[in-house]
Amino acid sequence: MVDWLYFVHSNSEYHDLMSFLLDGKDFSGISYYVFSEVVESEDGRAFHTSSGYLLAVNFLSHATNLEAKLERVGLDSKSLVDLYKIVCEDDDNPLTRVLTITEGSEFFIFDKKLEKFVVDKHFRFSDGSALSIPLICRKHRL
Repeated sequence: MVDWLYFVHSNSEYHDLMSFLLDGKDFSGISYYVFSEVVESEDGRAFHTSSGYLLAVNFLSHATNLEAKLERVGLDSKSLVDLYKIVCEDDDNPLTRVLTITEGSEFFIFDKKLEKFVVDKHFRFSDGSALSIPLICRKHRL
């Protein structure tokens, strides 16, 4: 099982991702990280904040060819990163990796808590859209 982060860049992308995850049988443990600084992956990709925040959906999966599955539904596989491939201060120490991720972010399990956070912080994605919780989330995760 791989612990994934998918960095979201718009409200419509968030809706598409949640539909993909909640309609599939290969995904579990969905939660959210909101970072307040640039996040880098070990392969050199950098994910930048918008208005000081960066939303990542965290989930577990056994799915093979996940990148291809994302592309088939119109999602950007370049936004997908193994949680344990995030750059941290001391790559040899697993505890440091966990601290890098948790101390540099807000963590949410419930959609309503995420929604309250983004409203309180006046968060907007880089395309100017505001986050809204899709109906599929409200049905699956009350």
